[in-house]
Amino acid sequence: MAGFTNAFSASTLDTLFPTTGATDYVGYSANGTTETGSLARTNIGATGWSSATVADPSVKANAAVITSAAASGSVTVSHFAIMSSSGTLRTDWTALAASKSLVSGDKLEWAIAALAVTLT
Repeated sequence: MAGFTNAFSASTLDTLFPTTGATDYVGYSANGTTETGSLARTNIGATGWSSATVADPSVKANAAVITSAAASGSVTVSHFAIMSSSGTLRTDWTALAASKSLVSGDKLEWAIAALAVTLT
């Protein structure tokens, strides 16, 4: 089966995750299968995505620093997923490079381009 061209992959990501008017959130998991109740979803923001790269794979990443709300209790976050405001998964749960242990009041921060979705 033939694959997508780099330009088509980039265009598809830009359509699914627009650079303006986006309503995406980051959800957090302690086990890679369910969302934790100790850390609220983080709004990526209406202008939170950069344009996708025309490459293989095409990459769509956050255009600004993203900071979560404060954790409501102790949790070790191991995975994240991009989801709608209603909680519908838009990506699979993805393992963090390193799990992050949080206590009540701690926040997670995503550096620019640290949160990425790819398409080949």
